[in-house]
Amino acid sequence: MISQFLSRKLQNLRCWWKAPTTCRDRLLGAIIGGMGCFWIGVLGRLLLGSMPVPLSTVAWWAFGSAVSGMVLGFLFPKTVSVVCFPFATFGGGIGS
Repeated sequence: MISQFLSRKLQNLRCWWKAPTTCRDRLLGAIIGGMGCFWIGVLGRLLLGSMPVPLSTVAWWAFGSAVSGMVLGFLFPKTVSVVCFPFATFGGGIGS
């Protein structure tokens, strides 16, 4: 039963990947890319920085990363959607 579910999902992903890109794919890729790259930029600046930085610096990194992610998501929607989706859902779950 689980193998049928997984094979069906994998087949759906293959069909979506091979299909031509639509406007909906580009919009969704831009949204996912913006949200995912926002978190990549914020966490990258905070965790990889050698010393504490002002909040304004982190905000500029977040803004620049989000804009870059939106542009990349529009240009390469399927790749960005697959790569950035885990980051886009970061912090979006319901806490217990």
